[in-house]
Amino acid sequence: MSGEQLPQPGDLIGVRYRIESLLGQGGMGAVYAAVNQATGRAVAIKWMLPGAARSKESLARFLAEARATAKIEHPNVIQILDVGQDGDAPFLVMERLRGESLAD
Repeated sequence: MSGEQLPQPGDLIGVRYRIESLLGQGGMGAVYAAVNQATGRAVAIKWMLPGAARSKESLARFLAEARATAKIEHPNVIQILDVGQDGDAPFLVMERLRGESLAD
């Protein structure tokens, strides 16, 4: 997959994560519901948007977020399970929470 394209349902990311749906999108990235094909575990993938991925500063911030969050072990903080790159696009794999939107 090209770093210029956003993942679509059915796409395979980083060899083992199958995209199910878009959960949300912000200024720097999009978050998708996905499944680890090797384990069957439901995960969330934060995918860096194409424009942001070209900026060295944004990429450094994205990776720093992953490193900082991965160090935290607390039941109220999402766990980072994996960090990878698919083509030119970096991504974070996180545990997926089930629940309702706080915006509702």
